[in-house]
Amino acid sequence: MRTKTSLQAEKILAAAARLFATHRFHEARMEDVAALAEVGKGTLYRYFEDKEELYVALLVRAGAGLSSRLRAEAEQAGGPRAQLVAIVRALLGYFGDHPHLFDLIQHAEVMQRPDRELPWRKTREETMALVRSVFETAEKVGEFFIDDWDTATLMLLGGLRAIVRFGAKERPDDLPERLVEGLLVGHARPRTAARVGQRWASAAN
Repeated sequence: MRTKTSLQAEKILAAAARLFATHRFHEARMEDVAALAEVGKGTLYRYFEDKEELYVALLVRAGAGLSSRLRAEAEQAGGPRAQLVAIVRALLGYFGDHPHLFDLIQHAEVMQRPDRELPWRKTREETMALVRSVFETAEKVGEFFIDDWDTATLMLLGGLRAIVRFGAKERPDDLPERLVEGLLVGHARPRTAARVGQRWASAAN
C-alpha cells in the first residue's frame, strides 16, 4: 500500500475546494473530485473515506487559513480601530475568495451530531476572541470603550455573515471602515474610571 503524503492530501483538498466553489455540496461527487485532482478513485478513498470526511477536512483547512490571515492583518494594523477595519476587510476578502465556504458551514451545522464537534466552531471562537482582544486593547489605551464585548462581537460578525451571504457582490472599498464606524456609534461608550475599575475587578474575581 502506498504511503499517504501531505502533498497528495493538499492536492485533493485544493481540487475539492475548486469543485465546491461551483457546485453545491449535494451536487459534488467524489468521482468529480478525483478527476479534478487527477487521482484515481481508489487513491481518493484512501485519503477520505466519504464526502462527509472530505468536507470536514475542507472546513479545517479553510478555518486554519482564515485564522492565520486574520491574525496577520490585525498585527499589521496600527491601533484598535484600524485592527477592527483590518479584521473586517480580511473576513470579507477571505469569504469572497472562497465562495463555497458558506455552503460547507451550513451543511456542517445542519448535519451536526451531538457526539461530534462542529468543524467550524474552533475558527468561530478564535475569530470572536480576536475581536474581543481588540476591544480590550482599545479600552486599555483609551481609544474607545465597549460595554458588552460579546454582544458587539456577535453583532459585527453576524452582520458580516449577512453581507457576504445576501449583500451585493460589488462592494465599496470603504465598506470595512463604514461597518466599524457603525459598530462604534452603536456600541462604544465614554470611558469612565468607574466602569474600567469594575470590569478589571470582576475579571480578578
